[in-house]
Amino acid sequence: MRQTPERFAILDKTLEQKVHFDIDELYKNIEADYHVSRSTVYNTVELLCECNILRKHYLNETQAVYELADDRHLHLICLKCGAVKEVHDEKVGEYLSTLKFRGFHPTSSTTNIYGICSACSRKRKKT
Repeated sequence: MRQTPERFAILDKTLEQKVHFDIDELYKNIEADYHVSRSTVYNTVELLCECNILRKHYLNETQAVYELADDRHLHLICLKCGAVKEVHDEKVGEYLSTLKFRGFHPTSSTTNIYGICSACSRKRKKT
């Protein structure tokens, strides 16, 4: 792969992210410090996903978000407000890594659990 200043700038900004981010947010962060085209950001983020540096998620039905692919965790997603909470549970990660599928070799896994968060549950009880 070509090592360009633009790719390094994008990689640096992705490594700074502490939460899920979308490409538009990343583009705005990069554009503040470095001139790079939106298509370069999109293409580089996809390349970083292929290299298992980033992981792509669809935590809601419309937009992809990204995060560093450095650990395994669950996503608890509220169906009311859309809040996403990460839960780190080594047992789930260990279990997922033991699963075998005939004719299929997983490279990564993600687990999303949908429900209602405690804040929305409290609001619902009040009404």
